[in-house]
Amino acid sequence: MSFLPEDLPFWLGLVRFRPFGALRLGRLEQGFPSMQKAFEASRDALIACGIEAPIAKAFCEERSAIDPQKEWEDVQAQGVQIVSFEHPLYPSLLKTIYDPPPFFFVRGTLPDPARQTLAVVGSRQPSLYGKQVVRRLIEPLAQSPLVIVSGLAYGIDALAHTVTLDAGGTTIAILGSGLDDATLYPQEHLPLAKRIITQGGAVVSEFPLRTPPLKQHFPFRNRLIAGWCQGTLIIEAHKKSGSLITARAALDAGRDVYAVPGPITSLLSEGPNNLLKMGAIPVSDPTDIFPTLVEMPISAKTYQPTTKEESSLLSFLSLDPKHIDVLIEETHLPASAVSSTLTLLEMKGIVKHMGSQYYIRVTLLA
Repeated sequence: MSFLPEDLPFWLGLVRFRPFGALRLGRLEQGFPSMQKAFEASRDALIACGIEAPIAKAFCEERSAIDPQKEWEDVQAQGVQIVSFEHPLYPSLLKTIYDPPPFFFVRGTLPDPARQTLAVVGSRQPSLYGKQVVRRLIEPLAQSPLVIVSGLAYGIDALAHTVTLDAGGTTIAILGSGLDDATLYPQEHLPLAKRIITQGGAVVSEFPLRTPPLKQHFPFRNRLIAGWCQGTLIIEAHKKSGSLITARAALDAGRDVYAVPGPITSLLSEGPNNLLKMGAIPVSDPTDIFPTLVEMPISAKTYQPTTKEESSLLSFLSLDPKHIDVLIEETHLPASAVSSTLTLLEMKGIVKHMGSQYYIRVTLLA
């Protein structure tokens, strides 16, 4: 997608018309030499480039109330950055989803796009268990180079942002409303949004300033959260929760989906437990995510093997899961020695059993 500076006010004018989402804006860009021409086009010209007749008619009727130059002046006055498809800070993963936004709005500072990202979503009314899970998982994750992404919503979202900030990490909030103070949603989380910005993170939306939080915006917001990240972690969700829309968007984009199992007696466990039945990656510890998303938390300590058996085993272990039978063959140690040493190393937190007798090393060697 091209994004000429002189076209910028007209991009903003077009996106102000709500039916012009990512896909229709793409058609307009392909169908006209500039977005100014698209903004000024006749109904028939709009239809000719793929805009449905009722929508083309409605835009021609409503366009007189949209002032592209005023839209641009408002963005500048609010200190909002526009990140276009070709901008170096536009996440490369986001470009690969079905309908990536041609641009989005940012308050704050976007992290280096090379950093790994994890979406964390869940119930708006989490149980005590869900709150404990967020703190247990997100605090160590936030202390790694990982960026935590969520939606600023009540419950799990807000707690994920807060725990990340408390741990000194970086977080991004993606909204289903405008970024201005008056329409940012939920209003109760405006102080949290400002804290995110102050502590080096960002608040993001593909919706223009002064856009109210309409119900239909949130599935679009959820696909942006999932598309931004390498993986999505679900912590408590009803079986028809909006969090599951995010999970489906992640699956559609070919991303990892993680789920925290919960008690089968809880309605809030239905969502993640069903995801686990469908093949989501179970998470009960931060290291269930570390091996696939980041090499090692920056706070990790090195380990000095205490026996020759430990030294031999650890020299053949890495972040790639390895079966115990392979380790026995590689180390030439007795099976009993390999089994007992792995158990001791797991108790020390040096290795992790990934299931089915596969092991990884989760601590650096001194």
